[in-house]
Amino acid sequence: MRIRAVTVFTDDLASLPNLLDRVNAAIDAVTSKYGVRVLTKRVTLPFTGSIEAAREGLKALKSTAARRGYVYSGLSLMEPADPLTVVKLIREYDTYSMIWMPEYDDELANFYTEVLKAMASNSPLDARKLAVLVGDLLETPYYPASVNVKGGVGLSIALLYASDLIGSGANVQRRIREIVGKASEIGEELSELAGVEYRGVDASLSPWGQDSVVKLVEDLGNLRFGELGTMATISLLNRLIGELPFNKTGFNEVMLPLGEDELLKDRFNEGSMDLFKLISYTQVCVAGVDMVPIPTGEVNLVKRLLLDLSELVKVKGRPLGVRLIPARGSSIDLGEDFGRAPVISLANGRVVK
Repeated sequence: MRIRAVTVFTDDLASLPNLLDRVNAAIDAVTSKYGVRVLTKRVTLPFTGSIEAAREGLKALKSTAARRGYVYSGLSLMEPADPLTVVKLIREYDTYSMIWMPEYDDELANFYTEVLKAMASNSPLDARKLAVLVGDLLETPYYPASVNVKGGVGLSIALLYASDLIGSGANVQRRIREIVGKASEIGEELSELAGVEYRGVDASLSPWGQDSVVKLVEDLGNLRFGELGTMATISLLNRLIGELPFNKTGFNEVMLPLGEDELLKDRFNEGSMDLFKLISYTQVCVAGVDMVPIPTGEVNLVKRLLLDLSELVKVKGRPLGVRLIPARGSSIDLGEDFGRAPVISLANGRVVK
């Protein structure tokens, strides 16, 4: 098990330097004690008021959080803003950003589409930092769909543990409980040492390159991802996570971000997976349309995708995250963490050739 993220939620920028220094000291203590590794440290603010207020907050984050090794989410929006200004803020301040769409809203869908178009022209990889959350609001350590919902100051954690479950077979439930239970102890101790409220663990199964969720699903279901039985295996894992008796926050589901899972990229490239299958899996997992590169010429189809996902949210009764990356050609380099990913057509659901 690795701790994928320690996320600090705050609404008090004045005390942020002291807060982050305390959290850093606590992280040093627990990682030394338990021999675990923290991959990222994050700071999340509440929803943005005015764009000018957001700018001031982002200045403070850049000067305070970044210097202490934290990335941050300081531009969470409930209403449309000027697309070019949003793109500029994301780029200038290197912030993560989230648009909340409780139900399908044409104005918000147009806004997201225009932001993607603006990014496609000069900075397509900045789209990695922007998500739409469709459905009920939740508080999660997972970026970009992270906002300080409760207000005040608190801390939560996310894990990286798919590879630790490979080969568990019939013991997968016990193994999940062991890992998440230990992580919960660490999260509680971390919060106590830092002197902040512990808001729980998001026990979602998420990938990181070769640490593949798809590999776990194939191992557990004895299948090739995309075959019949894939949805049932994902649903089983979701059910086991949902039954965990620990203090949880956020999504707590199987995550299938295309650009972050090397084996999922392979299944798309070989044709056993397509976008429409991935959308269908959102019925039993979260963020089924996450980190998906799409052709720049098909950005106008994003509104139709949001319409469909809004209907799925009504059926599922749980929110879904959407993160798309406008790209030219048949693949795009997503950077050193995740390498190249195939570009997927929104029109036919297949890899662009």
